Amino acid sequence: MWNLKCYYSPGGDKSKVQDTYDRGSDDLKAGFDVETEYLCRSAKESWTRPHAAKLTKGKKNDFKEYYEIRFFADNTQQRPIGYFGPGDGEFTILIWATEKGDKLKPSTWRQRADNARENIERDASYAKPFIPDE
Repeated sequence: MWNLKCYYSPGGDKSKVQDTYDRGSDDLKAGFDVETEYLCRSAKESWTRPHAAKLTKGKKNDFKEYYEIRFFADNTQQRPIGYFGPGDGEFTILIWATEKGDKLKPSTWRQRADNARENIERDASYAKPFIPDE
């Protein structure tokens, strides 16, 4: 139902999201794979806890339809954040965040996600297919 993509910064030959996954532990990869396999087969309306959550706590609830993929790995709450787009049937992960004490890290996640999304909206080639472990 959904093709998973990730953001590649201008001039970047590898995505930070893809790199986090590729360099991650087996636990991290397994957690991500389980959640994304489920979510990519699910309707947008099913992207809810415990697998995912729409982010809504911004000022005036202005998180631009951002969603976090939710799973626990390496003693850390993992929170890759993305949105549905840029094309139909696509979900693009913009930044790999983590959560501790109800706060997302890095603290600049929102600015980074907004910048990545703006780049993708200008040029969709910055969103490339995510490549899971085989």
